[in-house]
Amino acid sequence: MATVPTLLRRGLTAGLIGEVETQGIPTMIWTVADDGWIFEARITNAGRPDYHGYPVRASEAIAKIVYDRFADWANQHGGGREIAAADACRALYGLR
Repeated sequence: MATVPTLLRRGLTAGLIGEVETQGIPTMIWTVADDGWIFEARITNAGRPDYHGYPVRASEAIAKIVYDRFADWANQHGGGREIAAADACRALYGLR
């Protein structure tokens, strides 16, 4: 299992971020773990990069949006590990 910093880096690198505060801190970051789970990290303290994270359920509309963006990024810029994570995500969430 990837560490939290690794997952955050993956989400940032893939451009899976929400609005950015004036200090340049994203208010939300999404990421896809190697096993296919999508996680959302929301800022806990305004002005500080402290986040609270949780898994995204398949029933949440954001799951398809994150998967599509991540899969596009993985296929264009990622490596085998990212492509495998996108494939696992598609299967786990039942996406097309």
